[in-house]
Amino acid sequence: MIKSGSFMIKFCKIISEGRKTEKLLILLSIALLFIISIIYFYWYGEGIFLYQENKSLFIFSNEYLRKYITKPGGLLEYAGNFITQFYYYPFYGSLINTIFLILFFALLIRINRKLFPASFSILILTLPVILLFFVQIRYTHSINNSLGYLLIASCFLVTISFKRNVNRYITTALYPLFYYIAGSFALIYLVLFIVYCIIYEDKIHKYLLPLYIISISVITFFVYKEIIFLQTGKQLLFYPLPVFDVSRIPVAYSILSISIIVFPLLIKINGFLKLNHKSAALINIAILIILFPVTVLFLVKNYDHNLKILFRIEKSVFRQDWNAIIKIQEKFHSSNSNCQYYYNLALSEKGELCSRMFHAPQNFGINSLMLPREIENLNRAYYFYYAIALIGEAHHLAYESMVLYGYRPENIKLLIKTNLINGNHMIAERYIKVFKRTLYYRKWAEKFENMLYNPELIKTDSELGEKIRLLPREDFFVRPDDIQNIDLVLWANPDNKKAFEYKLARLLLQKDLRAIVNEVKKMKEMGYASLPRHVEEAMLVFRYSIREFPDLGGLYINPDTELRFNNYLTVYNLNITNKSRLESEVKRVGGNTFWYYYQFK
Repeated sequence: MIKSGSFMIKFCKIISEGRKTEKLLILLSIALLFIISIIYFYWYGEGIFLYQENKSLFIFSNEYLRKYITKPGGLLEYAGNFITQFYYYPFYGSLINTIFLILFFALLIRINRKLFPASFSILILTLPVILLFFVQIRYTHSINNSLGYLLIASCFLVTISFKRNVNRYITTALYPLFYYIAGSFALIYLVLFIVYCIIYEDKIHKYLLPLYIISISVITFFVYKEIIFLQTGKQLLFYPLPVFDVSRIPVAYSILSISIIVFPLLIKINGFLKLNHKSAALINIAILIILFPVTVLFLVKNYDHNLKILFRIEKSVFRQDWNAIIKIQEKFHSSNSNCQYYYNLALSEKGELCSRMFHAPQNFGINSLMLPREIENLNRAYYFYYAIALIGEAHHLAYESMVLYGYRPENIKLLIKTNLINGNHMIAERYIKVFKRTLYYRKWAEKFENMLYNPELIKTDSELGEKIRLLPREDFFVRPDDIQNIDLVLWANPDNKKAFEYKLARLLLQKDLRAIVNEVKKMKEMGYASLPRHVEEAMLVFRYSIREFPDLGGLYINPDTELRFNNYLTVYNLNITNKSRLESEVKRVGGNTFWYYYQFK
């Protein structure tokens, strides 16, 4: 009792002393921000870093830098791309985003003290930071946008730190430089500064400073547009972030930008509220107690587990960890079409496509085997062509990806491999040199650099050598229809088992039993010692439903498969009259079989 009473006395004493309470609340907010941010980004947001790191490729070269110094906002994007390369390791990405949040918070605190030292509201200070956090957890968010908001806060703090008006006119004259560095983020700063002048400046400067900076910004816009950079008006207004184009910008960015613009106004309003230290402290403590749990609740509610599974699978695709892909998909049974596509790709690379494909969902028919060659699938579709050794088309799509999106780790990897397979060593060397000027892909490039101008070494490589052996032996035109392309690949190289099993998988998904029987006849001549599990299951369905023994071309159905089929039929017949239980009971004994897919999908 005495201890609890002593604590309450100390607590009341602290909240009655304004500055001590403010410091305590600030430190507590920083600690909570750090903990929540690190935990979320590292354990739940690693897909953000995978997506962003693979969206661009930072190259240490003058040519790469020149692309960005020739336009306003380019340096901001260049700096963002430099930082993004550290996303290769999720821990670094988590730390970077957390540090940015805390820096932004620190800048807002400093601005608050410069504007109105007697005004303190934990809600006004933390709300823009939490909004930035909500923006950062979007997987499409680029770190250069966080840098842009940090630049706005930093430059605004520098501007208001000068007590003499003449110094503010001098710093405002540097607006063209800020516009060049920050691009469209300078427009947010412009509005922020005008709001500040109207509220805080006195006498003639209340009107003169806004007119002064507006004049400079208009002149800057036309000089950049017509003389220096020859950029379009749209480019100057909306790059790197289309802050005033509501149709193109996520709502979170708009709200964050508005919260920064009205920040000086909110500080002023809060300063006019005449509350004693104790009441103000209690209100701020109550806000803190509510605000951070609400933040956590928002994170939990908006967390997309299916997206995390997709990113985990894609990470394994990039590393060619086929076992991990199979394990993840068979554990979580994702209904995402890309997850199912990658699962089938992994099975193909492991030689298990027709033995294991029904161990996980197949909800999209043949579209889970091969993706349409459309822009949204461009960076995924080329894996299928590479898998079946249709190297020309894989190269074509990888090159198209590079032209459309620029250098990305995956399209450069595929361009190196396909050019080595096709014997285009000079072109492969050019792309290898690109990788050798990066931070994390140098070692990967060194392996393939050793293969340059050494065809025999390429043939002995476990990956490239296999693709060479599967290459078409005759030329043909690639068709828009991938079903035809697989047939053409098999016509040009009948020994291509990868393409053959993709064809069988397609027939299984289409439930075309008679076509499967026609393909089974060829399997012994192709070197198969036994039938893949799902093909055996299809043959038993054919025999049972058509009442005809299929020609297996000299191969046999495993007795264990016969036994499983009889057990499946027994369970089916026992529950056939009970429609509510039929599917669940059959799924229990044969959910990972072609039989279940054939009947219920």
